[in-house]
Amino acid sequence: MREELPEISFERSMNHNYIVLSKCNFFGKCEEKGTDYRTKMLLENHIPGLLPVTHRQVNGESKFYYEINSLQSLNRLYDKSEIRYDDLTRLLSGCVRLFDRLEEYLLDGAQIIIKPELIYVDVEKMEPYFVCYPEYEGDVRLAFMEFIDEILTKIDHTDERAVMLGYQIYRYTRNPNYVMSEIGKMMEHVIVNIAQKKGQATGTFVEDCLPVTGQVEKDLIFDKSSNVSRDFYEVQEEESEEHTEKETTQQKKHIADLVGGIFCVFIVLCASTILLGARVFRSIQLNRNNEFYLYGAAGMAAAAAILFFYCFLKKRKQDKITVSTRIDADCSEQDMENQYAYFSPAPDIQRDDTKVKYSRLPYSSSCGETMYLGEDVVEERMLCGRLNGKEVHISLDRLPMTVGKLASVSDLVLDDTAVSKMHARFEEHDGKIYLCDLNSTNGTVHNGVMLEVNQSVALEPGDKLRFGRTCFTYS
Repeated sequence: MREELPEISFERSMNHNYIVLSKCNFFGKCEEKGTDYRTKMLLENHIPGLLPVTHRQVNGESKFYYEINSLQSLNRLYDKSEIRYDDLTRLLSGCVRLFDRLEEYLLDGAQIIIKPELIYVDVEKMEPYFVCYPEYEGDVRLAFMEFIDEILTKIDHTDERAVMLGYQIYRYTRNPNYVMSEIGKMMEHVIVNIAQKKGQATGTFVEDCLPVTGQVEKDLIFDKSSNVSRDFYEVQEEESEEHTEKETTQQKKHIADLVGGIFCVFIVLCASTILLGARVFRSIQLNRNNEFYLYGAAGMAAAAAILFFYCFLKKRKQDKITVSTRIDADCSEQDMENQYAYFSPAPDIQRDDTKVKYSRLPYSSSCGETMYLGEDVVEERMLCGRLNGKEVHISLDRLPMTVGKLASVSDLVLDDTAVSKMHARFEEHDGKIYLCDLNSTNGTVHNGVMLEVNQSVALEPGDKLRFGRTCFTYS
């Protein structure tokens, strides 16, 4: 069994980007072999889920060119973010569907390299594409098990559904006799269970929560000992009930104050009507004592009405202050983290030609003792440029920072048709800033020289950078 990984390189040709896999074959070191049926199947058919591939002989060396336009490798896509439930479902489903399709082409999947750096993803649709290298033979079951181990380290552990799905797949692959073709059915079981849990918590139907299609069996694979979501939903329901009870109690108190005030006003009106009728229309005969009692009752009722309305308005005001205080508390931590940055990621600011994802942060007006910096002073690292005729300064204090036009995967969003969804990335290594091209269609230009696909270059003050038609200066 040959499990030697090939040499990996990247090439850009016209408007196509390729990842090139090859093995050294100097002076006919490797024996010449005829092309087997698996290689013909791969080259002559476009198999969904596999990267399109062409074969070339360069100086006697066999090279396979895989087209990766508008795609990003899985390890680079999630090197700074975590995998959520929907993305995990698409990733695993794409892997299962691929191995099901391979049987139609008489392929066993041994040539699929299941490594995060060789799995490419459409960042907009989150569909995975795999590399099938004819000169590679590996253990599919072992490779998939190791792949699941790596995926678990990148799952967003605050996403309870992603944890549940990843955990069940992990448990299944620990079985030394597990079958790849059964993983799809097992995933359907797990997804149904998750959908039922979600439906119980939200009151929706299971069919509305399912992200997969096809016939789904009703029996569940979760047992009580492995159900990691039970406590989560119980706590959520208890918190929801407690919160609802508090809101109901507060509303009842507000209504009681309001009803009390209205009732007191009604008493005042009744007493005033009687007194008015006795004095003006003489329709009611009142002696002096009864008239005195009516005046007293009307006065006390008016005072009580004022008190009830005052309590009602005061409680309403306190509720507003409480909500405002919670919002300020939630924002205070983020404000403290960003107080030294000129610009930081923020909601998109729509401009005429370019959309840049940043916001200006206010300086702190507090004044204290001067802090001694010492000899190890770190200079401010900035991107300077002009957007729509205005000067902009973007801080590079928070790295890595991805540049692109797709807001869901980019930190600096440029609304430029010449910019790729994930165009380039600023990274820091050993105290220096590096700019890396991310398989961009039009390339990343550094001081007038276009970088190769996935090439990194160290930046120096004064360097000129261009992404599509948008230019910056590093300082």
